[in-house]
Amino acid sequence: MKKFILILFFFAAIKISSAQLSLTFCEDVSNDGQASMASNSFMISKNGSALKVLLKSDSRLAMQDLTFKIFYINEFGKEEEITDLPQQVNPDWNYVWKEVVFFDPGNYRVKVYNSKGDYLTSANLNVKQQ
Repeated sequence: MKKFILILFFFAAIKISSAQLSLTFCEDVSNDGQASMASNSFMISKNGSALKVLLKSDSRLAMQDLTFKIFYINEFGKEEEITDLPQQVNPDWNYVWKEVVFFDPGNYRVKVYNSKGDYLTSANLNVKQQ
């Protein structure tokens, strides 16, 4: 019984200490980190359209920099890395965003990594052309 309580306490401590991250696509981000017109599907013009990629934490981000990696998902479901976008972060911030211009329709995945290369979170995006 003591082992069960100790294991339960251990997993509860891990859950409490790890911040929950969310990745959102939107048209704009307010000064307090709120996404405007959030969606996982957007229409872009033939000349391309800018979207914001918003990373939010339920607590402080507690890092100095991170990288947004953009992948195109081809017709076979395979990821093809397009670019990586480094971002400086104030450790006290609880959100950060990056503007990305999409020119081509298709399915994309954005993954976020910390400065050590550790995976943090990801989200998928569908882009359609007008």
